[in-house]
Amino acid sequence: MARSLSFLAIHNGPAPSSSRDARESAAVTIRAVADIRLPDGRRLAYRVMGDPAGSPVIVLHGTPGSSRQLAGLDRPARERGFALIVPDRAGYGGSSHDPSRTIASGARDLGELIGHAGLAACPVVGLSGGGPTALACGAVLADRVTAVATVGGVAPLVPRDPALPPDRLVIRTARRSEAGARALFAGIVRAGRTRPEKTLSRFASVLAEPDARLLRDNADVRDAFLDDLRHPSPTTAMAAARDFWLFARRWDVEIAGLAVPAHIWHGTEDRNVPVAHARAIAARCPAAELHVVDGGGHMLLSQLGQIVASVA
Repeated sequence: MARSLSFLAIHNGPAPSSSRDARESAAVTIRAVADIRLPDGRRLAYRVMGDPAGSPVIVLHGTPGSSRQLAGLDRPARERGFALIVPDRAGYGGSSHDPSRTIASGARDLGELIGHAGLAACPVVGLSGGGPTALACGAVLADRVTAVATVGGVAPLVPRDPALPPDRLVIRTARRSEAGARALFAGIVRAGRTRPEKTLSRFASVLAEPDARLLRDNADVRDAFLDDLRHPSPTTAMAAARDFWLFARRWDVEIAGLAVPAHIWHGTEDRNVPVAHARAIAARCPAAELHVVDGGGHMLLSQLGQIVASVA
């Protein structure tokens, strides 16, 4: 897999001259939020986590959220030698909202980031609601992406695989009205900003036990989610509503034609996105390899090494 050390040099100054300097540079990198200007003038913000000199992998956060929620990946990525490039998808974190965003256009935004970073090519991993964009990269950016993976990712709902469970309230709401979904998420975002601890506890109470245990026992992951709840973008509710509005409709990219390897990771105990979604993706996409984690939850952060290794 191609890599470019100039990527970090662009944003952090000259390359470090010693291992101590390298460690200090890495610590500065994870706290810094860089951004690029897209051709239409929008801002695309991102963070670099893990080992700055490691193999680059783009990782996409879920819905709702931002790159803040994945700060807990910094330590394990550093230990495994990966440089995680974590963008804020449109409307989240420091990235501009795109009211006309589609799943394919979200992938094209990442193509601009890959070019800006000076990477010949790299893999893309999408978590949960970031999964459709990761899959789209395999079709839209086949010349810039080496492989794609989803973790607890959402499957296409149109046309509908008969094995998928009934839609939940948020999908039914978004199918009827993007504005209705926006109102729903506005309440969630407001609760997270004003009562983050309570909101996270309520969220954990409906998760599968592996996910609830991760939030309870892993301080890095818990702190990252709390930080994300405390600092929503002003357009988070609009971005989340747009995500679900897109999920509820036919995607503007056909994943059956993926031109790069695809790895579909999913836990059998996932309550957020049932494992039937993974099987529906694999059934539609001949390039996909299915990885079902017995007893795994939605986030699968303890499988980070395996997941990234599958694409890297």
